[in-house]
Amino acid sequence: MNMKLAFSSLACPSSTVDDVISKGKAYGFQGIELRTLENTTDLLSLDDFSCERIQESYEKFKMSQLFIPVIGTSVSFARTSPEDRNQQLKQVKDLSILAEGLHCPYLRVFAGPIPEGQTYEQVLARDIEGYKKAVKIADAYGIKLLLETHDDFSMSSAMLPLLEALDGKIGVIWDILHPHRWGEAMETSCKSLAPYLCHVHIKDSLHYSRDGFDIALPGEGSVPVAEAISLLKDTGYDGFLSFEWEKHWHPEIPDADISLPCYIDYMKKIV
Repeated sequence: MNMKLAFSSLACPSSTVDDVISKGKAYGFQGIELRTLENTTDLLSLDDFSCERIQESYEKFKMSQLFIPVIGTSVSFARTSPEDRNQQLKQVKDLSILAEGLHCPYLRVFAGPIPEGQTYEQVLARDIEGYKKAVKIADAYGIKLLLETHDDFSMSSAMLPLLEALDGKIGVIWDILHPHRWGEAMETSCKSLAPYLCHVHIKDSLHYSRDGFDIALPGEGSVPVAEAISLLKDTGYDGFLSFEWEKHWHPEIPDADISLPCYIDYMKKIV
């Protein structure tokens, strides 16, 4: 079994393609999860990912032996508007084309959050309807959608009805912090999600609850990361452990040149 280490480009939000590749090589990563580059989450707007240059960009990653396991999106069918649903489906198509060009197998998507005045059951029904269409769109490009354990769908108990309703045609990203801060045991999350598990997000935090969390360098928080890794080993998981250092959303936290080598050093001790 050989779990691999990746980091999200959220860690260095102003970076270009060349910059993130340079950091990945310098610190010994095997993968880079794409979310933010050049201070935007709109990856489709970047010249490096245009029709004319996407092959060149892919070759840069390939030559550096850096795989792109996931492209992060904001896609969600939780909102009530039919116009919004159509926009989400268009995003799935456009980003599936991008993923195909970069030889990336997965797009990260969301199930929530539950809008004010709505119920879990209402959002679940919209998610099922929306993702049945979205899965077909992504599949046409050889791409699989992965739902992240996040917000009101953090716990496996909330996520499983959606995963089961989609008949295994959609996978899951286990962000180990979010179910834990909602009160779900690591063992429960891992065991419940294992049949659908395709990718893992690693974060550490010192103070967290259902209402929020702070961000700590790996090993400096109180999230039982080592327990999560041990549980993953028991399942035979051999995918990526992706460090989601959210510098883009929290500019006050340390730069990537501090956090990325810290992650590598920490994970070498426990993986």
